[in-house]
Amino acid sequence: MSAVLWNKINYIRRQAFFEDRFSWEEGVKELYNEFKQIIGSATAQQIIRKNDFAWKSFFKLKRLQSKNKLPSNIKRVSPPRNWKDRETGKRKLMTIIRRDCYRIEKSSKGKKYLVFKGMRIRITGKAKWHGKQGQLEIFYDDLTKSWHAYQTVEVEKPRAKGDKKAFVDVGAICLITAYIEGERQAIAFSGRPLLAGWWYLSKNIAKHQSVLKRVNDGHSSKRLRKLYRIRQRRFRHYVNTAVHKFVELCLKKGVKTIFVGVPKGLRENNDKGKRVNAIVHNFFSYRHIVERLKITAENFGLKVKPVDERNTSSRCPYCGSAKFVRRGRLFKCLKCGREAYRDVVSALNIALVSMKPSKLGSARSRLRGAEGGGFNWMLAHPVLLRVEKSLEAQTSP
Repeated sequence: MSAVLWNKINYIRRQAFFEDRFSWEEGVKELYNEFKQIIGSATAQQIIRKNDFAWKSFFKLKRLQSKNKLPSNIKRVSPPRNWKDRETGKRKLMTIIRRDCYRIEKSSKGKKYLVFKGMRIRITGKAKWHGKQGQLEIFYDDLTKSWHAYQTVEVEKPRAKGDKKAFVDVGAICLITAYIEGERQAIAFSGRPLLAGWWYLSKNIAKHQSVLKRVNDGHSSKRLRKLYRIRQRRFRHYVNTAVHKFVELCLKKGVKTIFVGVPKGLRENNDKGKRVNAIVHNFFSYRHIVERLKITAENFGLKVKPVDERNTSSRCPYCGSAKFVRRGRLFKCLKCGREAYRDVVSALNIALVSMKPSKLGSARSRLRGAEGGGFNWMLAHPVLLRVEKSLEAQTSP
């Protein structure tokens, strides 16, 4: 019935919008009085309010579109849709519980229960944030046959304790390679375990697609949708964990601002063979990594600033020469003879690009010192932090 209420109010507003007579009040009072007897006044109020937020967001995007200021990841602006599956025609089982209409209890054995509307439901999983509770959104996942709940909480925003800077290069083999001001070595989060799992699942997806096509000329199945979801969730979980650990480390080291390189034309005219093309065009999701970095840094009270990373991987940060050779992950300058891990070269060049031209000379001098270890030591020996282990478990790349 929550889905019915959403669909009815949304239908009225869609029709009014297309007929150029949109009104926030049309049908609201009548539907509220009708559904408060069925799902409760608080739940009816929350669903109507959520629909208000959805339409306000739509109108804001339309204004940005008229000014040609839409975010790059948004290609099309559409009105809010109904809570209904287009393929099956079934309504989506969703509802919203107001923050003062439920509570979470903890038993003597440590188990947690959700209590609302006379029901007591066991909770699995752990909450990522703890604070003043907000509204609760409950929905049913038809693919996994399970119920999920999203809870908003109000937490106190932490503050950065220092004023250092971190410089980040994002890539596929090393998800995050960063140099933090004042540190002896750069750090890197390996993406190889994630890439190996992605290849494994991609082969299973391709195999299942060929079976579907051969047996019944099909294009989709429940198993295929599950494989796609598993691949997506593993990718996002790995990236989210790496980003969270990196931002935690930045907070611990006293970083206030994170500069991240922004590639341009990464997928344009890029044809380097079947395997590399699959990594660049299908596996590597730069936008998702950077968005997670921005959101997580904001949660920790840090700032993220984009920097144009053009030519940062094709110039020696020690002498500025553009004459070099690459062998695998190794970068060797032909002018000064320095050898370096190529992702660290990019991170250090991002550090130089983010500085004012008048300070480049002194910046290169500081990098040459590298806190007593020497410039070449810092480049050639970045610390590899594995996502599946703690930050203390450090190995060489």
